[in-house]
Amino acid sequence: MTKGAMILTAALAAMTLVSACGGTGARGEIPFPAGYAVMPGDRELWASMSDAERRRALAFLSTGATLQSSTQPD
Repeated sequence: MTKGAMILTAALAAMTLVSACGGTGARGEIPFPAGYAVMPGDRELWASMSDAERRRALAFLSTGATLQSSTQPD
């Protein structure tokens, strides 16, 4: 799979997660995602994120990465 296809797949998975979450988050419109392993501090980190950061985090989660890894530069 090409890098472009992988990015598109991750983005589509993130959009699916966002639409499935429902409800609102403390700082924005995207609530904490259910169904993923939670590491210590993840809920607090999520509460401090903007919606753009949350969308990036959802893309990372959809590929098996951690919420915390989404905060690291590419």
